[in-house]
Amino acid sequence: MTQDAGSPQVRTGGMLDRSTAAWIALVSGVVLTLVLWHYVGEHLEDRTRDRFDNHAALARDNLLSRAQAYEQVLHGGAALFAASEVVSRAEWAAYVASLHLERSLPGIQGTGFTIVLPPARLEAHVAAVRAEGFPDYTVHPPGYRDPYSSIVYLEPFDGRNRRAFGYDMYSEPVRREAMERARDTGMAALSGRVTLVQEFGPEVQPGFLIYVPVYAKATPVDNVEQRRAALLGYVYAPFRAHDMMQAIFRDDLRDADIELHDLHESPQTLLYASAERNPAAHYVVTHAVEVAGRNWVVRFASTPAFEAGHASAEPALILYGGSALSVMLFAVMHSNARHRRRMRAAALHLARSRDEFRTLVENVPGVVFRCAIEAPWKVMHISRGITLLTGATPEEFMSGRVTFGDFILQEDVPSIVAAIENARACHANYEVEYRMRGRDRRIHWVSERGRVAVDVEDKPLRLDGVIIDVTERKTAEEAIRNLAFIDTLTQLPNRRFLLDRLRQGLANARRHGRHGALLFIDIDHFKRVNDTYGHEAGDQLLSEIAARLRQAVREGDTVARLGGDEFVVMLEDLGETAPEAADKATLIADKILTDLNAPYELGTVRHRSTPSIGIACFDGAEERAEDLLRRADEAMYRAKAGGRNRLETQQIS
Repeated sequence: MTQDAGSPQVRTGGMLDRSTAAWIALVSGVVLTLVLWHYVGEHLEDRTRDRFDNHAALARDNLLSRAQAYEQVLHGGAALFAASEVVSRAEWAAYVASLHLERSLPGIQGTGFTIVLPPARLEAHVAAVRAEGFPDYTVHPPGYRDPYSSIVYLEPFDGRNRRAFGYDMYSEPVRREAMERARDTGMAALSGRVTLVQEFGPEVQPGFLIYVPVYAKATPVDNVEQRRAALLGYVYAPFRAHDMMQAIFRDDLRDADIELHDLHESPQTLLYASAERNPAAHYVVTHAVEVAGRNWVVRFASTPAFEAGHASAEPALILYGGSALSVMLFAVMHSNARHRRRMRAAALHLARSRDEFRTLVENVPGVVFRCAIEAPWKVMHISRGITLLTGATPEEFMSGRVTFGDFILQEDVPSIVAAIENARACHANYEVEYRMRGRDRRIHWVSERGRVAVDVEDKPLRLDGVIIDVTERKTAEEAIRNLAFIDTLTQLPNRRFLLDRLRQGLANARRHGRHGALLFIDIDHFKRVNDTYGHEAGDQLLSEIAARLRQAVREGDTVARLGGDEFVVMLEDLGETAPEAADKATLIADKILTDLNAPYELGTVRHRSTPSIGIACFDGAEERAEDLLRRADEAMYRAKAGGRNRLETQQIS
């Protein structure tokens, strides 16, 4: 360890000669090197373990998110049955095709509906399906059971899925357990490990299924007995475990070997393994996850590629470099004490300058950065404010492990590139706003202002700039925009929003040749509510009516409030002909009429209110949104003139 020239030890001279000081420096240097070598090795080990743990947690969350997305698809299918009196095979195929699951949710084997049948209905059911053009259809396996189930819809209806057509899943114990759990709880239920009936050939995979129950309409399902009595069947999806997990974990397999087990770890419960288990894996994390009421165990083990990619030479460099430096220091201390003091002073000055610069940069609002000009904008320097935006540390950016491009939303990249290129061409500053998604999955709006630095020959070198988080400002702007389109009492779209949606709907009808309908709803004798119970009760009634309208229509239909007690519902994609559209619109309007006739609890008062509904069908041909609204309004007034609490339909003129 070296001493300052002005220290008491140096001034006394005879207390320590040069050799003693050099030996002390050598021993101190070796001890310090060993301590630092051990500390850095432990720190890097902990940091790598944390990274692997985070990677495993993100992969687990991705699995849960994908499973929830699959559940939502099945709930959507159940909602289709709830919204329609009868769902035909063609309607089911069209619904599944519209989801584009092969792109949005790869890994799903199919989406289907299985009907539950008492033995008395089996023969009639088989005859009805055969009459649809399936002369070989039968419910299998054979034998008497009570009840039967049969897969009647399964899309895509390809060669593999045709093997499951007519299969009685309720006859198999593992599937039956999940079906009964879904039936009794009214919630999605995941089965245990099975071999799907679709499996054949040499590549048989473990599989599992998710079921969502479908109950009879207008039938109470408040308890287990009622749900069992009301059961019609199940919307379900079969999954080939290997195909599904490859789709979910395809971005994680470089860093982790993944195993998925049903309930607990054993060879018999293994659903998926990305590779043979490596007993020498350095990092292993096990997560228990619950999917649709059933527990899975996910095991993540680090791959050689991950361990090699996160191995560091720092401990060895510290050990050998520190030892060599100590020896060199021992050699030069005999003749170069003054030089060492100068170097120490220069290093201290440099450290102070660096700290002053860091203090200046860190006190600048936002994030100060220096990075490469080309995407993905590798960072040369960045302030610590970047951690608040992305969750990544400055060290991660400057080491090259992450870049700006890892956090910027891809659809915003072209505007950033254009802004930089324009500034580069004009030798001016640039300013651009875009979105960044942090590791916590939150999206921040940021404003970036910077300049392209060039050399003496005007060749671009780097970008220098500042990033400011403007999320709050963007949120406020969005709230202001919403005020222009949302009715504040009912939180429904207002007239301006409705007219815009009507124009879009008419354009879609013209483009695709599909008919739709507009329902104009006026509440009968609404003024009496305000006069009798007060305006607060009237507002409560309007809010309840809005809630019932949302529940009565299909997902994707538009419900709006024009003002006062007038509401409008736009129904799209009702059919290819005007009569078909009129029939479907009348069914939905009848449901709305029934729902709005139910009593309302207005404080302590029980009140009944009725609507008058006008229906105007449209196909988008040579019609303006205002004209369509007027036709629906005229039909509504005919309903009022005809006695109120009824429907009137006006066909396309």
